Amino acid sequence: MPTKIFSFVYALNYITQAAIMMVIPAGLIIAGGWLLTYRCGVGKWAMVVSIVLGVLAGIYSLFSFLVSTMNHIDPTDQKGAKENDRNR
Repeated sequence: MPTKIFSFVYALNYITQAAIMMVIPAGLIIAGGWLLTYRCGVGKWAMVVSIVLGVLAGIYSLFSFLVSTMNHIDPTDQKGAKENDRNR
């Protein structure tokens, strides 16, 4: 039972990190576009460009995170299986 809870919390942590890696860059760039549009008076095009660039940056950041952590997380890997095979 504790291993199932640990696995659930570990997966939840991984999903939360992936979501944060996507939302933060997109949110910062969109906030910058909002500042340019409504505070500096640049124009509505700045908001459109910032939304597009924010979404692209968020997707890039998400995939970068997934690729960099892909080697560390393997759901088919059974801990201790290699050690048991050596002892036989």
